[in-house]
Amino acid sequence: MIGKPAWDDSKPVLRPARVTDLPAIYRGELGYIRQWEPQHEQAWQMAAERHLAQWVENFERLTIVCVDDQLVGYSLWADELGHAELYTLHVSEAYRRRGIGQMLVGAYIDSARQVGFETLSLHVRADNPARRLYERAGFAHLGANALGYLHYELQVAD
Repeated sequence: MIGKPAWDDSKPVLRPARVTDLPAIYRGELGYIRQWEPQHEQAWQMAAERHLAQWVENFERLTIVCVDDQLVGYSLWADELGHAELYTLHVSEAYRRRGIGQMLVGAYIDSARQVGFETLSLHVRADNPARRLYERAGFAHLGANALGYLHYELQVAD
């Protein structure tokens, strides 16, 4: 079929992170800051070492989605005071609205549930369209924090 996107021939594949994924994750996070929170870019850059440490400390909770061996998305969650907190979820712009975000949210839920977490949470900007993805996955909006990020939770049981 003429004009058929190449990725249609390949299925997205979830896999654990590799050390070699860290530069792409860095670029994805920086791209998010530049698009959604440009006023925070300098502070984010100054905290780059802290971000890297967070990614490494939670490396086993870093999930990658590839299409034809190309990283097109990732998510990271961590144990935050006894609940599973989604720190980040990113899908490359060219691959959005194709189910990859849904795959990553599902992997987060499954992974956190498998290690015994019953409360899963996340924070997202009110103007970020990804909040609809979280709502469709069953996360309930519980309010906003002092910075204006919406707080969502999902209760899961085995």
